[in-house]
Amino acid sequence: MAKTALLLGLVCPASANGVARLRRESLALYSIGFWTLAANAQAPCPGATNPIGLVLDFQTSDISEDTNVLGGFPGDVATNFYAEAACVGQLDWGTPSPDGGCPCGCGCRCSNPQFETVQQNGAMLRMRQVGRLYDGTGNPPQILDLIVKNTTFYMPWSSDQNGRTADQTFAQISLAADQEATFTYRLVANDFVCNSCVDSPGDCTCDPPAATIDFGFDMCFFDLDTGPQYSDPAVVEPNLGESFTTCGLDTTTSYGGYYHHGKKPDSSMLVSQFLCDDTDAATIDTSAYMDIQTGSFGGGTNCIRVEALKEGIGGDNPRLFSEVMMGFGAFGGAGTCADYDVCPSYSCESDPWTCGGNVPCMTCGPIDYPDYASEADVTHPAGTILSGYPRSPGRMPDVIECPSAGATITGAGVYPVSDGVNTRLQNRPYRYTMPKFVCVTYPEGTAEFSVTYRVGPNPGGDPGYGRAFLFAGTGLATSCVGPPPSPPPPSPP
Repeated sequence: MAKTALLLGLVCPASANGVARLRRESLALYSIGFWTLAANAQAPCPGATNPIGLVLDFQTSDISEDTNVLGGFPGDVATNFYAEAACVGQLDWGTPSPDGGCPCGCGCRCSNPQFETVQQNGAMLRMRQVGRLYDGTGNPPQILDLIVKNTTFYMPWSSDQNGRTADQTFAQISLAADQEATFTYRLVANDFVCNSCVDSPGDCTCDPPAATIDFGFDMCFFDLDTGPQYSDPAVVEPNLGESFTTCGLDTTTSYGGYYHHGKKPDSSMLVSQFLCDDTDAATIDTSAYMDIQTGSFGGGTNCIRVEALKEGIGGDNPRLFSEVMMGFGAFGGAGTCADYDVCPSYSCESDPWTCGGNVPCMTCGPIDYPDYASEADVTHPAGTILSGYPRSPGRMPDVIECPSAGATITGAGVYPVSDGVNTRLQNRPYRYTMPKFVCVTYPEGTAEFSVTYRVGPNPGGDPGYGRAFLFAGTGLATSCVGPPPSPPPPSPP
């Protein structure tokens, strides 16, 4: 059953000629991860106005029509087209990965790789009904799928991490350590039928044309971090460090075609209300978490390259927009911008959550920082208010000592126990998750774009392991348009 969308007071001010001006705003909270409408439902607009533009929403309760064989390797969930990856399990610790990798990646080693799909161009991740393209007339939207294909050699760490699961807001792509791969993302008509490599062996080519999209749209990339650092990441490539590059951004925008916490887009864009910069009670500074470069890279123009700078673990990963953005109010979520700098209320011996096995994550006592760190080793006595903990297998503890509960220190805030926040994140520091994403804007006319992902090496950590790159559309490109106003009455004689 489709859930009801909740309007956010969208307005479409009239221009000089009375036609509603286009404004790139979200129409409903579902488009930022809370609610889902039926794929063919008409998104609401105020009054007599109609939606126009592209809405991208990855969340659905039914993924049975998805194709999840990116690179010819099956994903975790069986669909109507392929069985799930039959994983044997990851290589044992200390065992080097073989040349060329393992079937489905050395974190899976599946017994059912789909090699024929690679030869016949059926190797793809096709997510059904993620796009709704509105024409402003009030007619039902055109439904679009998103196809992702690798255009260079691709080796996942574990292909059962690829794609999306039911009711998941973000999709993801797994990549093995010390690997770089380029992927083409293409929006296509949902009704384009590909031959099945199962039902039509030898004739399962699938290369649908890109849709025509006359509107700009946004795509976000999340959870950009590194593995445990054994050496100074300022001197060597970060261990298991994630990075991505994409080109063709709409640099004509006032915000240069990309935004994140600390760098908002236009104030007319609804998403700006959920980001924190120096105009808010507290800003979220991402400079210590991501190195962002713009320009021309690899022959492309209007590009952005983002490299992770801080350690992270799987428990830090977001699953909802309400876990990476602020200000959802009565609808739950992470809290407000001001909360980002508020120390927790518990001390190190009364930590309210555990890391598993009833072992507290945050404990009183010594913290040993690596030799290359600027921080000195420190011992925290009982009663100390701490934000953060020495996360295993991290080598760079990220812990803030607070003078008192509720004190204000930059970045010391923690996630609340709230709807819209997964229990994995509750009471953990915001800074482990929230400053690690970037959204980009592609200009009108874009129906296909490329993204290059890279994972740094993992020396001494055989079989190498890998990372997963999270991405999602925001649904922020839809606007509302209406008919021109009636002509004024004739002047009296």
